[in-house]
Parts: sequence; structure tokens; C-alpha cells
Amino acid sequence: MAASFAEPVGGVGPGEYPGAAVPQPEPLSVDDALDRLVNQFSDSMAFFRELIQNALDAGSEEVEVWFEHRPGPTDDLMVIHVDDWGAGMNREIIDTRLTRLFSSSKDGDLTKIGKFGIGFVSVFAIAPQAVSIDTSRDGEHWRIVFDEQRRFSLIRRDEPVEGTKIEIYKPASASEFEAFRTRASEVVRYWCKHVSGEIRVDGELINEPFDLELPCKVSRGRDDEQVVVGHPRDGEAFAGFYNRGLTLVEEPMIPGIAFKASSAKLEHTLTRDDVIREAGFTRLMAAVNELIAGELCELVFAKLDAAIRELTPDPAASPDDEQREWLEYLWDAARFHEQADHAVPVSPNAALFRSPSGALVGWQAVRKPKRRRVIIARGPSPLAELLEREGATVVWLPEPWIRGRALLDALAPDTVRLEQWCTALPPRDTDEAVRWQILASEVARLLDDWGAKIGGVRLGHLDYAQSSVAERVAITQAEFGEATALDDAGELGTGLFASRRVVVLNADHPTIRTIAALAQTEPELGAYLAVKAFFLGSRLDAETDEKLATLTHDRRILRVGARA
Repeated sequence: MAASFAEPVGGVGPGEYPGAAVPQPEPLSVDDALDRLVNQFSDSMAFFRELIQNALDAGSEEVEVWFEHRPGPTDDLMVIHVDDWGAGMNREIIDTRLTRLFSSSKDGDLTKIGKFGIGFVSVFAIAPQAVSIDTSRDGEHWRIVFDEQRRFSLIRRDEPVEGTKIEIYKPASASEFEAFRTRASEVVRYWCKHVSGEIRVDGELINEPFDLELPCKVSRGRDDEQVVVGHPRDGEAFAGFYNRGLTLVEEPMIPGIAFKASSAKLEHTLTRDDVIREAGFTRLMAAVNELIAGELCELVFAKLDAAIRELTPDPAASPDDEQREWLEYLWDAARFHEQADHAVPVSPNAALFRSPSGALVGWQAVRKPKRRRVIIARGPSPLAELLEREGATVVWLPEPWIRGRALLDALAPDTVRLEQWCTALPPRDTDEAVRWQILASEVARLLDDWGAKIGGVRLGHLDYAQSSVAERVAITQAEFGEATALDDAGELGTGLFASRRVVVLNADHPTIRTIAALAQTEPELGAYLAVKAFFLGSRLDAETDEKLATLTHDRRILRVGARA
């Protein structure tokens, strides 16, 4: 095989003068050039892609790749077959395109995938013992045989062959043969899974639809472009670029997004390890981003709205794992669009969550709550019900639902937990209120004598679902039974401008229960112990304790003396 290369011509460079000696690069030999082309791809088995591409460009609607293992007396032999039923080759094509490097009729033809016309030589990257090609065209029938030194012989055949049939011979043991065949199937499937022709490996069709197996995805086809984009369940980014279905490159690109994009205008680098990022690539990426911000965003919020509406209105009945995983997936996808500042849902009332009572919570209620910040509750509770009645936006999110919490944080960064609020439930019946009246009245007198601005002392139940005050002996509220911020639940002022607070004794606390029983006979002492327990750890010091003790003593003397 003969080939020629033009030697570099020297010129005048910066800082040089005419007539000066110009360093000349070493001449590139034909063998060196061919070696570089043979090993042009990082994967030696990429030659399958090149042969299949050439077959499709030749008009073949199917390509068969199959393997034989032939035991021998000394060395076993592997035979790799690549058969197509395309246009085949005549003598002119063989001389100008197969056996002559850098000759291609594909340049500028968007109906063809290849460009450089040098793919065939990559077959020698696996160091074959021989390569045989049988082909026919225009009444000519040829066999081209390459030896292991890449020298070829051209032999005229008597019998025609439909298309082109390639056989690649390589020594291989039985185990080497099986390993090669397995790897070859993976390579062909990776590069050629979306091509239009039928590709078979050992009789198995490897073609796949140009699609993504995602529960939430959109697609678009325009002219010679095709795009499908969606949200992966595992959140792993994926981007696949293709030309006429032939893989150019697959890699992660946009976090939280998987997409495939095919265009006849996409071009690959010479080594085929990346896409040339020029005008065609830019236009295709613009189409991808338009789909993500538009149709995919709308689809995510529509599916989330439907999933929330299908959710049981009783949050106490937890969804099954499949339903929970679906919601978590959609919440994660919705958070992606929120953080990317994509368009809001078509309806501002599209449901994103449910409240603990089962009411729908829409986008607008979360982004623009009417009262207070958005409150997160782990489940139903009297406090959550109270806050909902007062007009607060309360969202039901059980503890493990971290993706729902992440979306909520993205929509409303100032969310608070239900445990940052508290309330008091009234006595369960009239008898209970009467039994506690003595202690409540005496506590009110003692606090009033001490100088506290109180609006009364009441019995209340503080041990309810998700209560953050169940362990307290008492709390204070502006009004009994309201929703009170936890930070305000210990407030009790004495100054002129202090607001009056209702003191609520915890009817569920064992200490207060014991004190209430004592107050039946020793009301002053019971009141003193209750107030002291309430002050303990906050404002109780020696001076306060002494004053409370003195007031208690004086009050008891008056009561006992009056009775005497």
C-alpha cells in the first residue's frame, strides 16, 4: 500500500530574518502516520463503531456483528464478523476511500455520520492477524485481504456478495474469546444503541428507543433535532449527545437533570471523545434548557399537584413506601425548578403539600403566607389545628421526608417547626376546673402581691401531641388557649409597661398535681411551691424567694388568724 504526505515548509518567524536557518520538523513517515491513526481512539474496540457507521452510511438498514471461535492444533483463532447489506464497493471506492488515507466523500453531507474517512484503519488497534473484506458493486466483486503488517492484496471474486462482509482474524483462547465477545457487545450497545438501522450482536437486537426511563420527562423533535429531558430518580446528572443516533459522548452535565440530544449538526472531535462545542452545540443546548424551564417545569408541578390530591386527607394514615418515594421524587424535582428560578406553576394554588388536617397547601400559601411564617408539623395535633384555624400556613411533613423539607426551605426560607409554638387545652370537665380553683386563686393572689402583671391564673393541659411544653409546670399566654410562641411562654412582667399575661398551670405535670392536692389544706404553701417551681431556673434568686416566702407567710397568718 502506498501513500504520500507533503513535508512541512519552513517560513520566517518572529525575531527571524530572511535567509536565517529555520528549524525543520522531522519528516513524518507513512508508518508513523498510520500508527497514529490506528491508535487514534482511547478504546481499541471503538473500531466496531467505525465499521457500523460506514455500513449505515453505505445505506445498509441492518448490521450483523457475530463471533466464531476456531480451535487449532497450536493456537485457537477468533473470527469477528461485521456484515452489512449496503451499497458495497467497486474498484474506484476501494482505491480512493478504503485503501487511501484521508479521502472522504462525506464532508459536508449531513446525511452521513462520519467526516474524516479514516475510521476503518482503527480495526488494526486490536492487532489482528488478518482482515478480509468481501464486497460487490456495479457488477464488480472483490476481496481485500490485509495481513498483520497492514499490507493488502486485492483479489477479484467470481461470486457476488450483497453489501460488505468483513472478517477479522485474531489468535485467542476460549476464555479470551468469551471476554472479548462480552466486551464487544457492551461497546456496540454503547455507541450504536440509537441508530436507525437494526444492529444485532450474535443475533440479539441491541437497538433502544431514543428515550429516557424517567417518571417525569418531556421530549421534542424538530427537523433534524431530537431532545428528551427529565429528572432522574437518583438525582444523578446525565447528558448524551448523538448524531443520527450514533453516540458522540455521554457524561454528567446539569445536576438533577438527565437528557439526550441528537442533531445532524453536532460534530465530534477527531478522537471522538467529545462534542465540538460550536454553533450547532449551542443551539441544541438552548433547546434543552428551554424544555427544562418550560414544559418540564410545568409537568413537575402538575404531577405534584395530582400526587398531593391523591394523598389521604388523614395524615395519621401514613402513605405507603411507593407513594412516599413518588412524593419525595416530585418534591426534589420541584425544588430544582424553584432554585433555578423557572416559571411558577400555571395555577398559584397548585397543591404542593397537605396540612395536618388534610387541607391542600398551594404554592401561593407557602410563598406568601397570610399570618406568621410557614409552620412544619410532623402530624396532627391540637396546636396544629389551632394554628390552621387562626389562618397560619401549616405543612404536614413527617420527619423522614427530607426532600419535602428541602423544597419548603427553598420556597419559604423562614419556616419554623410546630414545636416552636405552644398552647394550653382547657379542663376536661367542670369537676376538674373546680378541684383546681383553690390553687389557681391562691397563685393569682401571690403573684399579684409580688407585683406581676397577670391577667389571671388558669388550669390547662400542656401534654398533647407534639407539645414542646409538656414538661413545664406552667406557661404564660396573652390569652388562654391561644397559639403562643415558645420564646414568649415564660414571659411575666412586673414593670409599668409590661403586658398582662395569663399564667397556665400544667394539669398534666406530676409536681403540680401534688401541689394541687396540698393546696386543699395549705393553699398558701401550695401557691408558694407552684410559683417557685415556675420561677426555678429563670428568675428565682435569693431575694425573690425571700419575698415570696414572706408574702406566703403573711397570707397564711391572716387566713389562720381570721379563722381563729
